[in-house]
Amino acid sequence: MEQPFIQFRDLHKSFGEKQVLRGVDLGVPRGQTLVVLGGSGSGKSVLIKHTIGLHLPDSGEVLVDGVSVGEQDEAGLRATRKKVGMLFQGGALFDSMSVFDNVAYALVEHTDMTSDAVADRVTEVLGMVELENVEHLMPADLSGGMRKRVALARAIALAPRGLLYDEPTTGLDPITSNAINRLIRGLQSRLGVTSIVVTHDIQSALMVGDRMAFLHEGRIRFDGTVDEAKRSEEPLLRDFLQGGGYAQA
Repeated sequence: MEQPFIQFRDLHKSFGEKQVLRGVDLGVPRGQTLVVLGGSGSGKSVLIKHTIGLHLPDSGEVLVDGVSVGEQDEAGLRATRKKVGMLFQGGALFDSMSVFDNVAYALVEHTDMTSDAVADRVTEVLGMVELENVEHLMPADLSGGMRKRVALARAIALAPRGLLYDEPTTGLDPITSNAINRLIRGLQSRLGVTSIVVTHDIQSALMVGDRMAFLHEGRIRFDGTVDEAKRSEEPLLRDFLQGGGYAQA
């Protein structure tokens, strides 16, 4: 069996006395989108931040493309972060920089591309997220949905092989949420990336996921396909899905 592109092995993480992750075992097959469901405070964001070394495990291991993240030096972490882009929950745009400079930042910092090539790539990735003629705008000029799209353009600028999405539809109206979900699904198909989407938005999860994992009290209570999740007898998952507006016929 092919090794997952992203893999968590017996992952434990605490902050002070609070145990957040309590032995997470989870793999993401190459080219697939895994949705990690769970309530607020369940550890979803903490989990994916381990993928790019923003958190390091107390014990256990995180592998990206077969390489242990926790054993990497700064150069290794930079290489991993080129392989795996991340859309942060609030977008995390640089407020003092234009849309162009936000999207171009990683290209300027981590490549030897010419200024013309950078400009072409910025235009290309903004087009992928269905934004045009916004390069001159500042983050303060953007709606919530536009900020998410610009942040997504920035995340894919280096052509990563993996993408992490931290609550991509939080704070968005239903129409904008559907547009973001469609973009996530379209980018997965177009770019063939391996993705993890953490969310408590059931409709989003059903729309974008190939697989689902349910994280509760620091442990994975379910891991399977979307269809298997819909049929699951796991009581916590059933309650979560029904509470979010999905119920089996």
